[in-house]
Amino acid sequence: MELFRGTMLRHSLIVHRDDSPGGGRPHRFDDDGWLGYVPIRLPETIRVEERLPPGAVAVLINRAHIDKDLFLPIDEEQGRWFDAIDGRKTVGAILEPVMGGERQPPERIRARRFFEQLWRHDLVVMDASGDKSRFR
Repeated sequence: MELFRGTMLRHSLIVHRDDSPGGGRPHRFDDDGWLGYVPIRLPETIRVEERLPPGAVAVLINRAHIDKDLFLPIDEEQGRWFDAIDGRKTVGAILEPVMGGERQPPERIRARRFFEQLWRHDLVVMDASGDKSRFR
């Protein structure tokens, strides 16, 4: 990863303890657990609607990133999903009204990829603790 882009002068790292509850399991998107994650927007994440690539209605940018070419183009549907992030609802709850309760495989795969991209692009953090009592 040191030369992932070849232009980065620094990088960040998230470390998980292997003796923590749940084994320090990192976030995973290869099973249905991601539907229970609560995405939380980072305060540095902004939505830009100018000078867009073809097919995009906006791009998401983390202003804290040093490399300004790190952005995520989104379409109209992804924009609705992003707008529904309030730091309280799970991904599953966000997708329920947006997808009309129907989670057909192509839409489900597309949604999973989008939420994973949000996380990997450092635009949101994911609360995967499963304890949502603090939001009641």
